[in-house]
Amino acid sequence: MKKLFSFLSRFYQRYNTTIPLNSHHLEQDFDSPDPANLGDASQPITLIRTGRGNDHILQGLALDHRYKFLYTTHVEGHPEQGVINRFKLNSSNLWSAQDAQKPSALIGHQGISVDPQGDFMFASAGTGIPNKGWYMLKFQYTPNAAPSNTQVIQVFDKRYSKITNTMPSITPDGKYLLVRGNNHKVNVIRVFKLDLITQKNLTDIRFLYEDEWPIDSDFTHDKSAFQGLSTDGTYVYLLSGNKNKGPKRIYVYDFTGKLIQKMDHVTLGHFDSLSNHAIQYWEPEGLTVDSQNHQLYILYTIGNSGQFLGRIYRMKINK
Repeated sequence: MKKLFSFLSRFYQRYNTTIPLNSHHLEQDFDSPDPANLGDASQPITLIRTGRGNDHILQGLALDHRYKFLYTTHVEGHPEQGVINRFKLNSSNLWSAQDAQKPSALIGHQGISVDPQGDFMFASAGTGIPNKGWYMLKFQYTPNAAPSNTQVIQVFDKRYSKITNTMPSITPDGKYLLVRGNNHKVNVIRVFKLDLITQKNLTDIRFLYEDEWPIDSDFTHDKSAFQGLSTDGTYVYLLSGNKNKGPKRIYVYDFTGKLIQKMDHVTLGHFDSLSNHAIQYWEPEGLTVDSQNHQLYILYTIGNSGQFLGRIYRMKINK
């Protein structure tokens, strides 16, 4: 009944006049001779990582306001192993990692999240987990060591892709978990109550979801990669794009799967890449919500082959 009600509400929901992101500042003219107007965006933060593969392409980020940390993830090796860096939040525009976790085949290619009310993190399942597209990983970050207290949790069944990154995201109040799946080449978002894991300690929740809805096919048009998933508890933010210097995409949904905002020409940050000839690579790689400051963190990997940095742009979320 909950799923049916949510499906119907996509069509009968009362119109909300609040548009969460300022598209004027996200979709600026590529050909403009003027410098970028950051508008609602704060000055970007550049990330310097440590540990194995610290010059590889970043693949996601997550905020932990309780302990004032930011985490990033990337992969290294063949087969891939996930590496997580930890940064202390500060007011500068250049952040160096405090420490890093050792590579783990349990941690996947894209996407991490922090439980805002617990001491655990979540990640897409890695190459060490068969049929990884059906699973996510719960674990505790352990500096200079392998992740500890790991738990593999099934969120999809055999009807769904075995290789998709599930990219878990948790609402700031810790009530809901969102994951991404792919059903016959259609990207979907599933919504679960997080207490199935945190209180009931279940490891198979694939049939216990509250809702599931499809993502507009334009989101990954022209082979744009699905790069980011985050939520503030009201809206769901999605990021796609490739490594070229062309525009990226940000789509915003409400919790029932209604498309609220569709931006197909996101150019935030492109002036930085054009003005610096050393930057040949400009790929969107993750989203996370700063619920305390009402900002959306948009992560890009920038640089040249074999030498990559992370750059974060912070956009105001309208309330």
